[in-house]
Amino acid sequence: MQDVTIDNNLNQTILTDSSARETVACADSGDKFRIQIFGKDDIAVVFELWRKLESQFASFPLMCSADWTETWFNCYQETINTHFVAGFDGDKICGICLVTESTSHRIGPLTVRSLHLGTAGEANGESVCVEYNQILCEPRFESRFLLELQKFILDKEDWDRVQLDGIPCGSDQVWPDFLHTKKSVRVRESRYFDLDHCRENGSDILAMLGKSTRSNIKRRIKKLGEFEVQWAQTCEQAVDIFNELIQLHQQRWQNQGQPGAFASDRFTKFQKQLIEKLLPQQKVVLCRIKAGEQTVGCLYLLVDGRRMLDYVSGLASFESIPSSGLISHYLCMNEALNRGYQAYDFLVGDKRHKENLGKSSNQLQWVICERNRAIFGLRNMALQAKHLIKRIVKKS
Repeated sequence: MQDVTIDNNLNQTILTDSSARETVACADSGDKFRIQIFGKDDIAVVFELWRKLESQFASFPLMCSADWTETWFNCYQETINTHFVAGFDGDKICGICLVTESTSHRIGPLTVRSLHLGTAGEANGESVCVEYNQILCEPRFESRFLLELQKFILDKEDWDRVQLDGIPCGSDQVWPDFLHTKKSVRVRESRYFDLDHCRENGSDILAMLGKSTRSNIKRRIKKLGEFEVQWAQTCEQAVDIFNELIQLHQQRWQNQGQPGAFASDRFTKFQKQLIEKLLPQQKVVLCRIKAGEQTVGCLYLLVDGRRMLDYVSGLASFESIPSSGLISHYLCMNEALNRGYQAYDFLVGDKRHKENLGKSSNQLQWVICERNRAIFGLRNMALQAKHLIKRIVKKS
């Protein structure tokens, strides 16, 4: 059980107006901090406030930006309930967060009611897979904002668990532990290649890779012959690469008996709108590797500051071009090095090219805080029984 100390002197008053907004303010007249809850009807106000808050930062994570969140909201609002929690110092916006209500997780035939912070909680097969997730908040108000956010969540009765998705380990933000909940944490590795380090040492990427990886890349590229790295400069070029990426991605996954990410029309719509919005700002990269008339791979990367995030790809089959993923990412990394990017991040997931090319790593965590519910007790009993049966079978 995780306990959180709440300052009992912070008396709260909840006011509701005709727009279904709630304001939580402190009774102490000298304290100007308050939070306000906005719903779907207030969306224009929400993103005006969000962008006003962004203007106070030199940089901020892409996946907690107004552009990312607004695009997600436009595509997913019909399928998931949302709340926007905004923190104010007097009349000045100082923090904002999206809270979603999800029923996509099930334990057997039973539905688990989950709350997520950020763009998460979508139906199975439609997730945008948020990573490097954060809450946008002025540092001096973080502790207070997270405390009030926790109170807002605890006041809601209709949830079984709260989930924090893709939170960086060691984050400066002190994420709250929720009262009367049991906490579990899953830590996953996000491997990356440090382009700045390579540049500062006057080296090249190939020299910093393992011996067998270097040998494989040299052999595969030599076999390719002449190749071209196409880097989309216009939306038209980006859409062309993206459409081929979808075709290659779906073909590879469907050949393995899997639906593929783009089986979801909603996910596809989100990506297309995101590209149209972010490419002119140079916050996404669409890259295609060609060998003559044949496409080796199409890569779609997000740009988080000076950091490139390997988001989704479409690759030629192994039968037609062996190691197409390794080759595509290596050549894209070289282009990124020349263009001044800081790092090439492969995000979480167990794939061979990530291990071979990602020589450094960060850790991200998925934190689940569960209330004391019968559904979780039954699950735990079933798991204990399963482990007991395995031990008995093993001994027999």
